[in-house]
Amino acid sequence: LDTNVTRILNEIDHLDEIARAFSRYGSAPAERAPGEPTDVARVARDVVSLERMGEGAVTWTLRIAGVDVAEGDEPVPPLMAIARADELREVLLNVLENARLADATTVHLEVAHVGEQVTMVVRDNGAGMSADVIPQIFQPHFSTRTSGSGLGLAISRRLLDGWGGGMTVTSEPGVGTTLTVSLLPA
Repeated sequence: LDTNVTRILNEIDHLDEIARAFSRYGSAPAERAPGEPTDVARVARDVVSLERMGEGAVTWTLRIAGVDVAEGDEPVPPLMAIARADELREVLLNVLENARLADATTVHLEVAHVGEQVTMVVRDNGAGMSADVIPQIFQPHFSTRTSGSGLGLAISRRLLDGWGGGMTVTSEPGVGTTLTVSLLPA
């Protein structure tokens, strides 16, 4: 109960951060806080743990630096990259919620140091998107859902760009989507 209450209170704080993120979206790059060394493994673990508490019949899997991480496992060693923990959490929550809302039944997040980057690869078996939709998903106010604001991926990409990172997407209707977040190692 204490763990769940703590997570709920943290999510209230997170919702406040989301509201601030909308205003940051319109701010000039020079006004945004720069990236800093961030434990990406910890952020990924926290976000997947939160998603596992959510509604729906989604199976969430997490692999960090080649190790499968289940709920309740011991913490994994840090995997450091240039980001901001609270904003990276926002990016991941947005991506994982998009997978859930695309009717995925399995979502896999893999975090690794690959070459000159730290990557976070999210694969889902949701509805997928056609090739003509993918270029539009990073545009403000574009959404494939009637209830979406269309700002989530636009804000996420802008945050990543500000840290020297990036985001790419591949998808196929009826098969699912793979979204890759790339960050500079710290």
